[in-house]
Amino acid sequence: MLRQVHSLSAGFLILLLVSAGPDARAQVRLGGGTERPPGARLDPILGPGGVYARIPARDDRGRDQLAMFRAWNPDPVGQHEANVRALNPALARVILKAQADHPGLPFVIGSGRRDAELQRKAVAWGWSRTQGSPHRTGDAVDLWPLDPEGRVYFDPGVQTRIAEAVKRAAAALGVPIRWGGHFHSFKDMDRSHFELSPRQPGQG
Repeated sequence: MLRQVHSLSAGFLILLLVSAGPDARAQVRLGGGTERPPGARLDPILGPGGVYARIPARDDRGRDQLAMFRAWNPDPVGQHEANVRALNPALARVILKAQADHPGLPFVIGSGRRDAELQRKAVAWGWSRTQGSPHRTGDAVDLWPLDPEGRVYFDPGVQTRIAEAVKRAAAALGVPIRWGGHFHSFKDMDRSHFELSPRQPGQG
């Protein structure tokens, strides 16, 4: 009986996506044309916690961290492509190349370009130190790893692999990048963060 229900649900989902057109079908893809890993499911089917099911319920201050993540970005997978388009084009090219070159390393933009209100929230929550963040101009991005089920999780080893992929892509494109993993003023550094760095004298 369960197997029959599962088959019907899968068929219904496929029918919905086909009927809805390419824009809806794009929601089951990661940015840069990278398909979800085998076995990954849409966020509404993930169960309690959804895409944030692997995020600890409380942060180190005892705050409701799940509620904060949901308020910050309710659908990081579905919003990934829009977030890429909002970035500085040079940074967007780096992110897309890193994804295209590493299809087995899924990640999404958790935070890209921010308006003034969102930046004020980041500072109030302690997620940023300044109102003048490069996120305000689309010159910075926070990349969040996804597990095989399409859920956000923060594993330092995986974040380091993403950083290596982004740095390789940036070097290949000639785009200078700074990684937050070297920002020691933040707890656990800031492994999700990447930003464009000013070109040095003599650089193109």
